[in-house]
Amino acid sequence: MKTKIPAAACAIALAIVLSGCSDNMKKTFGLEANPPDAFQVGTQAPLSLPPELGVLPPPNPGQPRPQQVNAAQEGEDTLNAASSLSSAPSSQSPGEQALLQQAGPAPSGDIRAQVNQNALIASKPPGFVAKLTGSGPVPAPTVNASGEQRRLQQDESLGQPVTTGATPQDSNQKPGVVKRILNAF
Repeated sequence: MKTKIPAAACAIALAIVLSGCSDNMKKTFGLEANPPDAFQVGTQAPLSLPPELGVLPPPNPGQPRPQQVNAAQEGEDTLNAASSLSSAPSSQSPGEQALLQQAGPAPSGDIRAQVNQNALIASKPPGFVAKLTGSGPVPAPTVNASGEQRRLQQDESLGQPVTTGATPQDSNQKPGVVKRILNAF
């Protein structure tokens, strides 16, 4: 019995000492993941053999490869607002034009503002009074999937285009406490 008490005390002391290890110790012993920095990871250009090797300039030892991309610069270019808002290519192939015609009409110019407004409404919790009365911002309706499937099947059976008829939608507005009480009577 005397030998078990010191062993238990050593186990408790060891647990206390190990629990106090810092984050650096956990990384050193491999107890915590150490993922690479996503902005410093870059892709290497594929190796290829040019048809005329004699035309190539001689290599300069110690110089960076001309086709290699700096990962940090590539990340900055990606996050730069001017590069992300660049216009689409002006020349479209006949296949791209046909695909765009089949896709339907172009969205309205303020679609981004509408999506942002809907996201703001959906993420903002209603206040106390709005919960009681059922008022406040109305979330955008969602498509009723089963009703839309019936409508599409009906249009297909009648030989009409899929854009015929209104899309059935469900309202996402929940009645307030006051309306639920009044509806009970």
